[in-house]
Amino acid sequence: MRRSVTLLVALGFGLCSPAAARAQHAFESVGSRAQGMGGAFVAVADDATAVYWNPAGLLSGQPYGATFEWNRLRFGPQDDPPAPGAGDRGGTFASLGTWPLGISYGRLRTSRIVDAAGGETRVATLETKDFGVTILQTLVPGLVIGSTLKYVRGATSFAAAEGATAADALKRAAGEERDASGAFDLDVGLMADLVYVRIGLTVKNLRQPEFGESAETAIALPRQGRLGVAVLPASGVTLAMDVDLNTVDLRDGLRRMMALGGETRLGSRLAVRGGVRWNREGSSEPVGTVGGSVAVRSGLWLDGHYAHGQAERDRGFGIALRAGY
Repeated sequence: MRRSVTLLVALGFGLCSPAAARAQHAFESVGSRAQGMGGAFVAVADDATAVYWNPAGLLSGQPYGATFEWNRLRFGPQDDPPAPGAGDRGGTFASLGTWPLGISYGRLRTSRIVDAAGGETRVATLETKDFGVTILQTLVPGLVIGSTLKYVRGATSFAAAEGATAADALKRAAGEERDASGAFDLDVGLMADLVYVRIGLTVKNLRQPEFGESAETAIALPRQGRLGVAVLPASGVTLAMDVDLNTVDLRDGLRRMMALGGETRLGSRLAVRGGVRWNREGSSEPVGTVGGSVAVRSGLWLDGHYAHGQAERDRGFGIALRAGY
C-alpha cells in the first residue's frame, strides 16, 4: 500500500502544474465543518461533503449521510472605494452519500474587483451550478480511490465597478447579466487509512473547463491539487494539515494555501473545532477559524463556523445541517 500511496501522491504533483490561472473558486467554498478547521480537511473528509473535498473519503464515514449548507466570505477592504483586492464569495451546497455512491448539487459564486485594460476597474464574477455523481473503488484494504463526475453550468460577467464602496460595487455587479455555458468536469481523490493516521489527496477540475462567450469575460477553472494528513490520537479527536500542490490566481495575486486544524467532541451532543490557513505565495496574513456542532437528534448535526483574517480583511460564516447514519 505504501507504493500505491507514493505513486498517487507523485501523480498529484504531476497533474498540478505550478502555473497560475486567471480565476477559480477557492477550495474553502464548501463545508462548514471543513471551514471551521481552517480548510484542513482533505484527509478528514468523512461526511457527505467528501464528494467535494475528497471523493475517496466518503467510505471513511457512516454508510448513509447528507448535508445542506449555506456560507459566505468577504475579503479585502469592503468600506473603501472600489479597488483591486476586494471581493466576496458564497453559495449553497447539498449532497447525499452512501457506499459506494454519492450525488451532489452546488451553486457557488465568486466575485472580485480587478484592473482591466485601459485602467478601468471592474468586477469579475464566476457563478457555477455543479451537478455531481461520486463513485468509489477500494484498491486494497485501507486504500480507496474515488471520483466525482460533474456537469458544470458556468456564468461569467465583467461589470464596471460602480459604487461609493467596494461592497456597493460587488452588490451592483451581482445583478448583472452573465454569459453562460456548460461543461463536463472531473475530480479525483485518494484516501489511505492507516488507523491512527489518514493521508488524502484531491485533484480538482481535471478537464480545466472555461466559461464565458468572449475573451473579455472568460474565466477558467484550472486544475488544482491538495494533499492532506490527519492524525487521530484519541477517540473523538482529530488533528489535520492540508497543503496546496500548485498555485492559482483567485484575486489579484497568487494563492497557494496551507492549513492547520483540529476538532474534538465534548460528549455525545457537542463538537468544537478551530484552525488557521495562510497563503504561501505573496501575502502571508493568516485567517483564523472557529466552528462547532450541536446534535439536534441522534445522527443529525447543526454545524456553524466563523472565519476572521487580519485587519478585518477576511470575514466569513456559514451554517449547515449534516446527517449521518
